[in-house]
Amino acid sequence: MMLPAPLELAGFGLLATALLLQSLSLPRSSVLAGGAAIVLAVYSGLLQPLGLLAVLLAAVLSYLVYRRPRAELQVLWIALLLALALHALPGFDNPLLWQGRATPGSEVYRLFWSFDKGVAGWLLLLGLHDAPHRGRAWGGTVAAVGLLLLLLVLALAQESGMIAYAPKLPAWLLPWLFANFFLTALPEEALFRHGLQRWLENRVEPLPALIAASLLFGAAHLAGGWGWVGLATLAGLGYGLTYAATRQVALAALAHLAFNTVHLLLFTYPRPG
Repeated sequence: MMLPAPLELAGFGLLATALLLQSLSLPRSSVLAGGAAIVLAVYSGLLQPLGLLAVLLAAVLSYLVYRRPRAELQVLWIALLLALALHALPGFDNPLLWQGRATPGSEVYRLFWSFDKGVAGWLLLLGLHDAPHRGRAWGGTVAAVGLLLLLLVLALAQESGMIAYAPKLPAWLLPWLFANFFLTALPEEALFRHGLQRWLENRVEPLPALIAASLLFGAAHLAGGWGWVGLATLAGLGYGLTYAATRQVALAALAHLAFNTVHLLLFTYPRPG
């Protein structure tokens, strides 16, 4: 396993700080941390000229969407953030920390730290700061139901043979936890729950909004086949219930991280080979 160089590590640390601060609704501190992360990323080579151009354009659009939320700007903004999150734009040198099979019967796994996806999640949260939301918190019972649903998803996955029991403690667990929370779970929950589910709740009843956001989250896993789409949809319902219960994107991301961590530690990861 290889850790990023010190300047790269500092850049990722500042980006994680910016994400956490913004999820706690502290935009001024978040902007300072995120700006410093971008400077370090440029200096260390993580962020190259074309990538920097894309990030700066996304930052300008985030500010414009925050100040004047017009439909045409929002569409362009979301399209650019999705392109960043899906690694579709050049100009990013995301470090590969480890690759191999977590257990003999699993698929080959590559652990990247993805600066582009982390930046996309941060800018999405910034643009949505103080966005109107008429949904109310559903309370702790709903959160408990969401967590139980996530356990059911793991049981269904094992019973269907989509994963198999394979306990382990990888040497790369700590870097994986960092990446999975700050560069995967938090950006994805920012998009599907704090973005899409919240936006839908302002237009339809909360339950249809929850179901629609979960279906789209499932559809995002289509590359794994229809079985994974179904399981991801159920997992999306679990994360969505956690978000609806608390209205805290960071808590939805923690539920996402907990699910992925149980999957990693106890079952074939990411799936049988």
